[in-house]
Amino acid sequence: MKLNIFKNKTRDKKDTLPHAGTLAFHFYGRKAGQPLRYGHLEMIPLFGQAGPEGLYATPETNLTLTKVTTYGQMMLLNVSAKHAIVPLHLGYFQQGAQNHAMCTSWILNPNEEKLFKDACCIQQSQGGYIKNQNARFIILPHQLRTKATELKGQENYGKLWKAIAAFNEKVGLKNRGHLDELKQVYQPELLQTVYHLEPQPGQTGAIFLNRGKVVGIELAPDADFWKELHVPLVMYCYAPLRLEADLANAPIGKGMELDRTGITSIDELKLAYRELKAKRLEAAEQLIAQISGTVIHTSNEYSTGKHRLQNLTGGKWKGQGVTYKGQPVYLSMFNREDFYIN
Repeated sequence: MKLNIFKNKTRDKKDTLPHAGTLAFHFYGRKAGQPLRYGHLEMIPLFGQAGPEGLYATPETNLTLTKVTTYGQMMLLNVSAKHAIVPLHLGYFQQGAQNHAMCTSWILNPNEEKLFKDACCIQQSQGGYIKNQNARFIILPHQLRTKATELKGQENYGKLWKAIAAFNEKVGLKNRGHLDELKQVYQPELLQTVYHLEPQPGQTGAIFLNRGKVVGIELAPDADFWKELHVPLVMYCYAPLRLEADLANAPIGKGMELDRTGITSIDELKLAYRELKAKRLEAAEQLIAQISGTVIHTSNEYSTGKHRLQNLTGGKWKGQGVTYKGQPVYLSMFNREDFYIN
């Protein structure tokens, strides 16, 4: 069962797009699903969207890294006849080449190719330019997103190495600017997180919590877009938070558990489980309602036609979002105060 996070409002108010100055604007049209949990990490899946389905090209299939012209510069091609949203902090791993990631999101027109000069190298002292072959699509770890965003616009290919080295040390790796070591050493652990927080049918977004704190809000234009974004987000962006907490022996909260006291039959067990799921959903909706009032300040980063990319900040939140005809279609916001590396 999926519940509408605006269910307590009147019908007229529910059908009215909330003010763009709060997070409620971006949650418009979304519904909360049953929370999933793996250790310190929790995902609240979201369903539905404000805009039409199929408006944007799916990212992994249709965004191609055609070449790296020089260190710190990435050429991206949208091979689709649709507009393409470049996910915030998109990166690529490739064998035998110096891997790169972006500091911004973007909107590419149909079949447009664009050079991004302010990308960052994420593999220190590795020669060779990335080519258009066998590149693994990633999203930068949450711990690096604040720093990467701060470096947007700076043309310095080694600008993220210091933060990567500090991140590596936190997760038990060598203190150097090689982000690819995360995948090489912890691939099984990263995959286990994906298996436990698997995408749900029709899912279009998620809220991520680490050790009980909301750390990220990710909203896709539609379910097809989310299918291709889910694994890179969970595996490379959010799983490292669980990994870091595990290595630090941080206590794991129990959350809501099934109370089997007094249960004497299968029917009673099924009823107790349904009640537990309902309580978990209610708690998820209460959390969303709580953060929906967060005031968000926007500034325009880029516009093309009726599509607008905006920089978003508010309280401990920072990120970027895309609107189409004034409706929210994409969002990636991260908690910039907890679990980050400067």
